Amino acid sequence: MDQVSQGLSFALSVRAGTMALRPGPEITPAEGIRLVADLRNQAGKALGYVAEITGLEAAAKRAATTDVAITDRRGFVRGLNRMAQKLTEKVWAEEDWSWPATQMMSVQLGTVTRLLAFRVLGFYDPFYEAPWGNGRLLLVAPNILRQERDLNADPRDFHLWIALHEMAHAVQFAAAPWLAPWLKERLTQLLLADEEPGRVARLVAAGRRLPEVFSDDPQADVSATGLLSPAQVRILGEITATMSFLEGHADVIMDAVGPRIVKSVEELRPRFDARKVASGRFERGLRRLAGIEAKTAQYIQGAGFVRKVLAEVGHEGLNQFFSSPGALPTAAEMDQPSDWIRRVA
Repeated sequence: MDQVSQGLSFALSVRAGTMALRPGPEITPAEGIRLVADLRNQAGKALGYVAEITGLEAAAKRAATTDVAITDRRGFVRGLNRMAQKLTEKVWAEEDWSWPATQMMSVQLGTVTRLLAFRVLGFYDPFYEAPWGNGRLLLVAPNILRQERDLNADPRDFHLWIALHEMAHAVQFAAAPWLAPWLKERLTQLLLADEEPGRVARLVAAGRRLPEVFSDDPQADVSATGLLSPAQVRILGEITATMSFLEGHADVIMDAVGPRIVKSVEELRPRFDARKVASGRFERGLRRLAGIEAKTAQYIQGAGFVRKVLAEVGHEGLNQFFSSPGALPTAAEMDQPSDWIRRVA
């Protein structure tokens, strides 16, 4: 696919993602200015706390160059679509896509990003290219405001708590410069691993089910069976294990701060977990695709794995994760952290 077609595909995906997208809760201009300023301020403060908790001081200094953008839901859709286009550029280039197939995939991608746009609080894009920075962090202001109001949370505490999770991702990728290229390579292999004829048709067919995969219905029975080849299922398991660790690590960092830093931290976690936020939806979608049984969900979500490792070898041992691709936990090790500890830490 040439660059013009890729550009049209991106525009169509963004159009599908932003169509009839509600702007969010009502807010006065003055409140909006204060919200944006405080989110940016708390993101800066969060870096120091992440370094203090994890011991990844050098990585936190590199992460200080991260481009932090406070955005609305439309900006989120554009940002997520831009990341998806970057991740799939090799697939677009190598496959013989017909224009109808291109349109179908673009609309499907846009539909998924629209589903997520109402719930995601923020996301870190490690593939964002900027000569001055270390990836890009998007904080979705209307969603953060809505969650803050729904939880009746103290604004300052909630903004810092969310920033801790998101800036933790910036530090993770800064600690492991090899991680973003590894993840991009594996995602590319995931899309290209199906070598049988008719691969494009199967990609389009799988794309039709993505809205169901990432739906709010916890009972939706959608797995990789019929959607992905055995090789793709294996690669997806590797990706899921790594992303689960990154999410669990960030969650543990959120909870590691004490009342000295976030006064209402002990109240925030149970309130927050009671609500089905988009990160849960995304993780649930990955588990559905990978065919992972619900009984292993606590470790697949990552926090259980991280807490087990911390209890035995502390942050110094846990930080071995960032040493090389060979230190990444396997899907089996996510279920049995002691196996990873014996092998790596």
